[in-house]
Amino acid sequence: MAKKRFQKKQKTNKYDNLSKPQAEFDFHDRGILTKPEIKKLTDEFLEECRERGLTKILFITGKGLHSKHGMPVIKPFLKKYLSSLPYVFRVYEGRFDRGGSGTLEVILDSE
Repeated sequence: MAKKRFQKKQKTNKYDNLSKPQAEFDFHDRGILTKPEIKKLTDEFLEECRERGLTKILFITGKGLHSKHGMPVIKPFLKKYLSSLPYVFRVYEGRFDRGGSGTLEVILDSE
Protein backbone atom coordinates (compact mmCIF):
# COMPACT_ATOMS: atom_id res chain seq x y z
CA MET A 1 0.00 0.00 0.00
CA ALA A 2 1.45 3.35 -1.05
CA LYS A 3 2.00 5.95 1.62
CA LYS A 4 0.49 9.34 1.09
CA ARG A 5 2.95 12.15 1.49
CA PHE A 6 1.62 15.36 2.82
CA GLN A 7 3.41 18.55 2.01
CA LYS A 8 3.80 20.93 4.86
CA LYS A 9 1.96 24.15 4.31
CA GLN A 10 4.55 26.87 3.85
CA LYS A 11 4.16 29.63 6.38
CA THR A 12 3.58 33.04 4.92
CA ASN A 13 3.84 36.37 6.60
CA LYS A 14 0.59 38.19 5.97
CA TYR A 15 2.41 41.52 6.29
CA ASP A 16 5.23 40.67 3.85
CA ASN A 17 3.32 42.08 0.89
CA LEU A 18 3.08 45.45 2.62
CA SER A 19 6.86 45.78 2.72
CA LYS A 20 7.54 44.73 -0.88
CA PRO A 21 8.88 47.41 -3.19
CA GLN A 22 6.34 48.81 -5.63
CA ALA A 23 9.02 49.42 -8.27
CA GLU A 24 12.65 48.59 -8.86
CA PHE A 25 15.50 49.98 -10.90
CA ASP A 26 18.51 47.84 -11.85
CA PHE A 27 21.85 49.49 -12.63
CA HIS A 28 23.30 46.23 -13.99
CA ASP A 29 23.99 45.91 -17.74
CA ARG A 30 24.21 49.69 -18.19
CA GLY A 31 27.96 49.74 -18.64
CA ILE A 32 30.31 52.01 -16.78
CA LEU A 33 28.35 54.98 -15.47
CA THR A 34 29.59 58.36 -14.36
CA LYS A 35 28.09 60.06 -11.31
CA PRO A 36 26.11 62.54 -13.48
CA GLU A 37 24.68 59.58 -15.45
CA ILE A 38 23.73 57.78 -12.24
CA LYS A 39 22.04 60.96 -10.99
CA LYS A 40 20.15 61.46 -14.27
CA LEU A 41 18.87 57.85 -14.38
CA THR A 42 17.86 58.06 -10.72
CA ASP A 43 16.04 61.39 -11.16
CA GLU A 44 14.10 60.10 -14.17
CA PHE A 45 13.06 56.94 -12.33
CA LEU A 46 12.09 58.80 -9.15
CA GLU A 47 10.04 61.29 -11.15
CA GLU A 48 8.12 58.45 -12.79
CA CYS A 49 7.54 56.77 -9.42
CA ARG A 50 6.30 59.97 -7.82
CA GLU A 51 3.92 60.61 -10.73
CA ARG A 52 2.50 57.11 -10.20
CA GLY A 53 2.15 57.68 -6.45
CA LEU A 54 4.65 54.96 -5.50
CA THR A 55 6.39 55.25 -2.16
CA LYS A 56 8.54 52.10 -1.78
CA ILE A 57 11.33 51.61 -4.32
CA LEU A 58 14.23 49.19 -4.69
CA PHE A 59 17.47 50.19 -6.42
CA ILE A 60 19.65 47.26 -7.47
CA THR A 61 23.18 48.64 -7.44
CA GLY A 62 25.24 45.49 -7.16
CA LYS A 63 27.96 45.02 -4.58
CA GLY A 64 30.67 46.66 -6.67
CA LEU A 65 32.72 43.49 -7.01
CA HIS A 66 33.56 44.31 -10.64
CA SER A 67 34.29 47.98 -10.03
CA LYS A 68 37.74 49.43 -10.53
CA HIS A 69 39.92 48.54 -7.54
CA GLY A 70 37.06 46.36 -6.21
CA MET A 71 35.44 49.32 -4.48
CA PRO A 72 31.73 50.04 -5.02
CA VAL A 73 30.91 53.29 -6.78
CA ILE A 74 27.17 53.37 -7.44
CA LYS A 75 25.79 52.37 -4.04
CA PRO A 76 27.69 54.87 -1.84
CA PHE A 77 27.07 57.72 -4.28
CA LEU A 78 23.39 56.80 -4.68
CA LYS A 79 22.81 56.50 -0.93
CA LYS A 80 24.31 59.93 -0.29
CA TYR A 81 22.42 61.50 -3.20
CA LEU A 82 19.06 59.97 -2.27
CA SER A 83 19.48 61.03 1.36
CA SER A 84 19.89 64.64 0.21
CA LEU A 85 16.56 64.75 -1.62
CA PRO A 86 13.73 66.47 0.30
CA TYR A 87 11.06 63.98 -0.79
CA VAL A 88 13.05 60.91 0.26
CA PHE A 89 11.95 59.83 3.73
CA ARG A 90 14.36 56.93 4.26
CA VAL A 91 17.20 55.06 2.50
CA TYR A 92 18.50 51.73 3.79
CA GLU A 93 20.18 48.52 2.65
CA GLY A 94 17.74 46.07 1.14
CA ARG A 95 16.62 42.91 2.85
CA PHE A 96 18.68 39.78 2.26
CA ASP A 97 15.96 38.17 0.14
CA ARG A 98 15.88 41.27 -2.11
CA GLY A 99 19.62 41.46 -2.73
CA GLY A 100 20.95 42.63 0.62
CA SER A 101 24.16 44.60 0.34
CA GLY A 102 23.73 44.96 -3.42
CA THR A 103 20.52 46.96 -3.06
CA LEU A 104 19.05 50.10 -1.55
CA GLU A 105 15.43 50.38 -0.46
CA VAL A 106 13.94 53.85 -0.55
CA ILE A 107 10.80 55.23 1.08
CA LEU A 108 9.42 58.37 -0.52
CA ASP A 109 7.20 60.89 1.26
CA SER A 110 3.61 60.21 0.27
CA GLU A 111 2.84 63.89 -0.37
